[in-house]
Amino acid sequence: MTGHALRIIIMPPFDKEFFGTDRLSLAAVNLFDLIGKLDALAPGFAAIAQPRVHLAVDGVLETDWTRPLADASEVIVLPRVGGG
Repeated sequence: MTGHALRIIIMPPFDKEFFGTDRLSLAAVNLFDLIGKLDALAPGFAAIAQPRVHLAVDGVLETDWTRPLADASEVIVLPRVGGG
């Protein structure tokens, strides 16, 4: 199963640090699958994803990376914000 095409919006700093663009279109069945596909485009991305990346699916932060993306249309890749 490959999933359907999603709009992927890559926020700074990941757009320049890894991808050279802020927009992609990829098919993925869940967020783990998406991270793997992003890592194939930008080796090393998966290694930093867990500690540095938040993923928003259709505007809502998603913590369950196994959630099916069958009904989703957009995923935003954004940096985690440290607090103190």
